[in-house]
Amino acid sequence: MKKITILVLICSFAIFFTSCVSTNKGYQSSPVISRNVQLDPIKADILVNETTKLSGQSSSTYFLFFRVFGDNTSADGINYSTDAGGSFLSQLNPIKHMKTAKLNKVRSAAAYKALSSGDYDFLVHPNYIMTKRNYLGIVKIYECTVSGYGAKYQNFRTEKQKIVILEDGKELILQDK
Repeated sequence: MKKITILVLICSFAIFFTSCVSTNKGYQSSPVISRNVQLDPIKADILVNETTKLSGQSSSTYFLFFRVFGDNTSADGINYSTDAGGSFLSQLNPIKHMKTAKLNKVRSAAAYKALSSGDYDFLVHPNYIMTKRNYLGIVKIYECTVSGYGAKYQNFRTEKQKIVILEDGKELILQDK
């Protein structure tokens, strides 16, 4: 009996001090927005690799609302067209937001895997295939497969803005210096 108690204590101790690791990699950063700073627009060319289609897969398993299995890597800054929202009251629904967060975590992990296969900045025309399996309402498995074309930004440059001033119906175009 004493050995069983010690074994239970050791297992409890091991579970309690087990740690998890997660990795996020950001894509598509936003520019600096400040009202006191005047910036020339930054432009870049987009080089799309049309010869190879990228793909990535991810899955997560949830027990009740706890994630017990899944990828710990994800791509930050990915926007999904299904996140358009809805009415104001539907956006206040915490269960809907929790489900959307679970789906987005699986999608971003799949996107991370696809983008990590090469030196790419973002996916062009990504197609997400989502599968949800539900076992007795307490175990849920979310699976995602994404495919798209890898693209990279290149040839960054700034272009001076043109200022248009209207005086007496005439247009004056001045080059910004």
